[in-house]
Amino acid sequence: MATSIEPWMPTSGRSAELQPAGRSWDVVRVPLSIGIGKRTLGLLGYTTGAVIQNPFDEVLYWLIAPGSAEKWDMTLLPGIQVWGATAYIEVPSIDCRKGPGIRWRVPPRDQHLTDPAALLAALKTATHEALGPRKEVPR
Repeated sequence: MATSIEPWMPTSGRSAELQPAGRSWDVVRVPLSIGIGKRTLGLLGYTTGAVIQNPFDEVLYWLIAPGSAEKWDMTLLPGIQVWGATAYIEVPSIDCRKGPGIRWRVPPRDQHLTDPAALLAALKTATHEALGPRKEVPR
């Protein structure tokens, strides 16, 4: 699939640029232990949107539509965070897919956002596998 270049995507070089969350996307920040392998990435398979890997913080960032995770029960997802309008994320250049720094684990395609319902289901399963069962807290 071809990649459509979005205004927030750095287009050349191997550096990353700070981009504001909450406009074109929010990010879901997931520890590598829950995100890689047969866990979240494996569960989503080809349905995943773009994913940024930050090896320094040992996290993956999934891009989702702004505000689409507002009703998620985060007590079921320890270690996972949703960052919106108050955050800035280092976004790698479109061609940065290898190397020691921040890079695309899954490069952007025509649809760079991940379906939030599919991501939430995968995160719940992956968290259960990595950390054991979580109980919902009554409200």
